[in-house]
Amino acid sequence: MHKILIPVDGSIHSMKALRIASDLAGKYQGRLYICHVLLRGKDASDLMALEISSQFDKPLHQILTKAISANLGPAPDKILRKVGQIIVDHFAEKARNQGVELETIPILSGNPADEIVKMQQKIEAGTIVMGARGVTHSDGSTFGSVSQEIFSRAKCTCISVK
Repeated sequence: MHKILIPVDGSIHSMKALRIASDLAGKYQGRLYICHVLLRGKDASDLMALEISSQFDKPLHQILTKAISANLGPAPDKILRKVGQIIVDHFAEKARNQGVELETIPILSGNPADEIVKMQQKIEAGTIVMGARGVTHSDGSTFGSVSQEIFSRAKCTCISVK
């Protein structure tokens, strides 16, 4: 079975990447492996700006709204883990609705490119499908720094989606 790793961060590009990865999995009897690396350094306003923020429950929404008002800086890991789990669960549900076989990987923590490349090697994924850009603000380049690093280091097919 062909293994397809899809790192998700809640961005519009990762949502598009899921559709492509799901199509590939369906056509080639593949299995998706959905992973998320903590969005370290992101503050509450960054998290509320995610496409997926509509999935946040009321208590999380209130916490993030208060943090924005108080300008508290980067969100703590506890909040990032909760947001990450919502992201993974949402993407998994979308893939299941498309009839795709999948596994979710426990939330990863560390340098995103390092964690994604390590996970690709660990599960022996033949393909990584990911958004060309994530939640980090663009400098105008075609690819984000994480995707560029992954594409240069991964020993498998990498597909970028914008």
